[in-house]
Amino acid sequence: MSDNTIVRRSSYGPSSPEVGRRGADTRRKIVDVSLRLFAEQGFFNTSVDAIAKGAGVSRATLYQYFPGKDEIFVELLNECGAALIRVARRIGQLGPTEIGLDNLHWWLGEWSWVFEKYRTMFVQWAVVASVDTEVGPEVMGFITKYNKRLAERLEDAEVDGIDPVTAATVVSALVHRLNLYIHTDRVYDADPDLLISNLSLFLQLLVFPQSSDTVLGSLAHRIVGSEPIESPPAPKTAGISVEERTEALSKRAAATVRSLVDAGAAQFTSKGYFRTSVDDIVADAGFARGTFYKYFSEKQDLLLAVTVESAGRALELADRMRGLDLGADDDTELRTWLSDFMAYLGKYSGSIDVWTEQTTDDELIAAIGAHAQASMDLALEAALTSAQRTYPFDPVAGALILRALITRLPEALREMAPDATDDQIIELLVACIRRGFFSHTI
Repeated sequence: MSDNTIVRRSSYGPSSPEVGRRGADTRRKIVDVSLRLFAEQGFFNTSVDAIAKGAGVSRATLYQYFPGKDEIFVELLNECGAALIRVARRIGQLGPTEIGLDNLHWWLGEWSWVFEKYRTMFVQWAVVASVDTEVGPEVMGFITKYNKRLAERLEDAEVDGIDPVTAATVVSALVHRLNLYIHTDRVYDADPDLLISNLSLFLQLLVFPQSSDTVLGSLAHRIVGSEPIESPPAPKTAGISVEERTEALSKRAAATVRSLVDAGAAQFTSKGYFRTSVDDIVADAGFARGTFYKYFSEKQDLLLAVTVESAGRALELADRMRGLDLGADDDTELRTWLSDFMAYLGKYSGSIDVWTEQTTDDELIAAIGAHAQASMDLALEAALTSAQRTYPFDPVAGALILRALITRLPEALREMAPDATDDQIIELLVACIRRGFFSHTI
């Protein structure tokens, strides 16, 4: 963008269409204020009025520089995206060698540095891309171009057993998601450098499973030593589950509540919790607003019911994960679990995002989510430690990487290939788990 002349929209005064120094300063101020407000309030909760007020300009002046906040977001996206592109250009030769692993580790460290510098944009990037917005295609367009560039590097390195474009999609999805966890305090105080080192080993084995134990042990960085995951106690939820809310109701009334809960979960997933209105929910369910308020005090009350239900399902899946042998020759149970987990995400991702992204001020919802997440992470850790590896491996880091893989990759693949089937996604997930975690076990 630096090579292009900045041009104003039609202004209200007799000025040149080219923005001078003063105009450039105004434009930069608008962008900087937007970045701060996106960090404080989130993209969806930030209004054009708030941006104009923060920048000390009128709405009319702001509209001389940007048609709206979407275009401001895109400019910021291009800025942080350009930083990632610069890092990608400097990746050294990759391969099943000590130099190849060191170059991979360097790149992941630089990506993390860029993520920290543009933390607000990357966090909002994830939120905006997960729901239906006008900005979403811009985000997807950048990811597609970046993955293509990365795929070319992987193809040059002669990756074997996995398509370079697919491998690039996996790599970028995992790197972005794990950095999101790190920079939004979702890693149980694990050392970020340790996590990056373990991610380096996972990705090295994903694209170069033939790497020797000597290569895998060559990183001159801390790899093991995370503190154990501590699960918070299960909060008291008596009386707020769907079943408890409907136990004294007629079958017809209970069915109405069920329809409202299902509609709420669907709308939260489609639009995001904060962009969903009660009108959206009742329209989806086929009822009037009065019917909604007969059973729920407000939208957040419905979110609470959905959260209890989704957390209960997460605990069931976690219990099943503990009994899985992820390295077994027969992967039928793993495939079944992954299918059920994807269905769980497909139904409840909107409510899950509220607790994982820590965007609620409701302490009970946050506590329910924290307990469910820790239970799942402990189950993933247990499943990964069923085998002994021939290289340094941190179980907590492994659990966080596996969490990122199973939650982000299905979504990333559908963004890149909308026609991808569940079976194709599961096939890739299994391959990633086997190559990245179980290709060097005793």
